[in-house]
Amino acid sequence: MPSKRITGKGEVSAPGPVVTADWLSEHLEDEGLRLVHVSPTRRVYNKRHIRGAVFGDLHRDLALRGRAAETGDAEREWLIPDRERVVELLRRWRVGEGDHLVLYDDVGLNRHAIRGYWVLRLYRFPTGSLSILDGGLEAWSRAGAETTADVPEPDLADALRLPVELGERDDSLLASYDDVLAWSREAAGPDSPTRLLDVRTVGEFVGTDVRAQRGGHIPGARHRFFEDLVTEDGRLRPVEQALAILRGTGVDPAQVRATYCQGAVRAALAWFVLHELAGLDEVRNYGGSWEEWGNRPDSPIEI
Repeated sequence: MPSKRITGKGEVSAPGPVVTADWLSEHLEDEGLRLVHVSPTRRVYNKRHIRGAVFGDLHRDLALRGRAAETGDAEREWLIPDRERVVELLRRWRVGEGDHLVLYDDVGLNRHAIRGYWVLRLYRFPTGSLSILDGGLEAWSRAGAETTADVPEPDLADALRLPVELGERDDSLLASYDDVLAWSREAAGPDSPTRLLDVRTVGEFVGTDVRAQRGGHIPGARHRFFEDLVTEDGRLRPVEQALAILRGTGVDPAQVRATYCQGAVRAALAWFVLHELAGLDEVRNYGGSWEEWGNRPDSPIEI
């Protein structure tokens, strides 16, 4: 049975990890519904967003700039926030205990929203209370729904609501460097199982587009561009269609253990399709991705 929650319109079935523009339009007035517009800049948000949505900055909130010990002086752009930062982030987003949070983006083909979804799942945000709006702001506008430039103001009730209770990091959703190194070795050879799925561009995969100290790909990785999992209008493809596309590249989805890209944003979308929608529970998102692998001098690389 689907779980239930009480809203301003009464008792409704909790949605799954993906909601449509039609569903959101029907539930926009529900008590406890929270919306976050995720983007690298406020440019679109300042002009138009869904009523009630607050702004989530991709780089200040969900993918952080800085340095990491394993990559020395290399400038990083996609570091994962820690639990304390995510707790503070939810307070800023006015998300409290029992709320249903819907994330959407304006230019990310769902990947910016899904980066937020993955980060929250990493710290055990309640799965039945978290969704993305499929197709983001453009799907909302195509459905004829209204947007606004008005920024919602916090009120006293926000301060009185109990915070969401997060947990320690769920490492079953996060592939480490050592995990990926071991799976790379398992994938060596033409008859070896698919273990690693690279969802970057072809140029990144073959090393002509270099975005770290070294270019190329992780040995044994199979390639499929993340956009192949998304329709032309920015919505996620039906699951069976997405799996068929992967199989057409020689990828056995059931054998995949980690997805990766440059900074675990595009890879989060592939993880979402495989783990959350297709139910392949062994798939993880490589949080360091090429930003870590390509900036480590000890990483094996193929061109």
